[in-house]
Amino acid sequence: MARQIYSFTKIEKKRTNSGIIAAAMGAGTIAALVGLIAAAVLLKGNVPFWLGGCCLLTLIIGAGGFVLARSARKNDDTFGRFLEAGYILCAVSVVLHLLLFLTGLLAIIM
Repeated sequence: MARQIYSFTKIEKKRTNSGIIAAAMGAGTIAALVGLIAAAVLLKGNVPFWLGGCCLLTLIIGAGGFVLARSARKNDDTFGRFLEAGYILCAVSVVLHLLLFLTGLLAIIM
């Protein structure tokens, strides 16, 4: 029969800077996406080519923030509201970017 081992040491969880960075990346990419959509609406779709590159850059930053927050969440000794908020904000940002991309593809096809 297996013997159970009990440990009475205190395991301290720590906050990481990756949660704050991921939250800032997620909020920044969502704000940039809203600004880019507003610019496209105001210019009636005639936006410069480099503005599309900015949208692609924000997609890459959002995906990077998602990976950063996901890797920090895998550790059992980390916690924090910023880590969870960054994870959710970056996930929402990537989903919104992909929806916008699919909308553009459907507009071209139709």
